[in-house]
Amino acid sequence: MNLLEKLIYKKKIIPLDKFIDIALYNKQLGYYQNKKIFSRDGDFITSPFISSIFSEMISIWIVSYWIYLKKPKKINILELGPGNGLMINQIINSLKKIKTFDANFNIYLHEKSESLIKVQKENLNNFKNIVWIKNINKIKQYPTIIIANEFFDAFPIKQFFKINSNWHEQCISFKDNIKKIVYCKNKINNDYLKKYSKFFNINKSKIIEYPVKIENYLNSISKIIKKNNGIFLTFDYGYSDIVGKNTLRAIKKHKIVDLLKEYTDCDITFDINFNILKNIFKKNNVRFIGAVSQNFFLQKLGIMERASQIVKKQNVIDSKNLILSINKLINPKEMGNTFKALAFCNKNCKFNLGFI
Repeated sequence: MNLLEKLIYKKKIIPLDKFIDIALYNKQLGYYQNKKIFSRDGDFITSPFISSIFSEMISIWIVSYWIYLKKPKKINILELGPGNGLMINQIINSLKKIKTFDANFNIYLHEKSESLIKVQKENLNNFKNIVWIKNINKIKQYPTIIIANEFFDAFPIKQFFKINSNWHEQCISFKDNIKKIVYCKNKINNDYLKKYSKFFNINKSKIIEYPVKIENYLNSISKIIKKNNGIFLTFDYGYSDIVGKNTLRAIKKHKIVDLLKEYTDCDITFDINFNILKNIFKKNNVRFIGAVSQNFFLQKLGIMERASQIVKKQNVIDSKNLILSINKLINPKEMGNTFKALAFCNKNCKFNLGFI
């Protein structure tokens, strides 16, 4: 038995979120200790891997907010869950090429995986002023721009199912005391679900997914936004329905696999309900300034114009590859509509999504 199996065998039953947390983040067993999970040859691919032009558009967005702030001399850029460091690498290089941007900027990276921190440090060793932080509240008090790409979908979640008007929590156990992990549903008091009623319609929902620890993160982000004249931009897949959905899935080699068979060797993800973000930020007096498709966001910031500039300097093969990459980023049938860009800022901030 591995560590996780021993825990299940000992406890008889563990909640789904505990299972996911160990499967993804445990120092010995955790999936995110694997250094080769990102890229086309890995298990999944994110927008910065498809084309650096994605990060260039974020750089333009950063500059637009800096201009809105009347060009402060110093700013902070904080990335949550930076993966292998590729996106922030591309953003730094892009910002250095924008002649009108002359601010000094500190880079802060918040990463839970010790293994990924080592990878990030290797990939970013050419840059100065990069600080890795466990507590995001400990950044310097300069205007702060917080960015994240596919961050919340990696949170361990609790899952609840309504069966014959009674709510049950999704759990994991061994079947018949043999080495076979199975799902099991543990009946809970229906009143327990009342705390989720501000995010979901409990009466109409038959399933609820809630990422544990998300409120602590959003509270911390809120403090930074209010204290540091900050703004938060995040890209993720999700929905805003008040009726919950079953979106939990495991990804390996770009395909959906059986979570209970591949849990030590797959990514575990879900679709975030954006009502959770909006509700918690609103409670903290942080303003929601918009949610648009990734397609809309990138096109408004000039991805096609930028691509036209690049293509003029490329050979036929490179130009074709660039066009294919951009199509994947913005095509509604690819990532264009699947991913959403959401932004939040101080309630007194008049900044919109920053389109120019």
